[in-house]
Amino acid sequence: MTDRRRDLALAIKSCLDSLADDAANNDLADLAHFVGLASLAAEEAAQAADPRSNLLAALMTGEAGHC
Repeated sequence: MTDRRRDLALAIKSCLDSLADDAANNDLADLAHFVGLASLAAEEAAQAADPRSNLLAALMTGEAGHC
């Protein structure tokens, strides 16, 4: 997956997150749940495009060791 595809997956995830929030705020819990699942799939697609991003995220959150 190229950088362009990763960026597209992240943009789709952002839109899906917004839709899930709108659905939750309007008492559409089932819809919010399913849109949230789609958002997770978009996030996984973006991570698959850049496998090293997980290593950097782990380092930044303190999950990885330090010198």
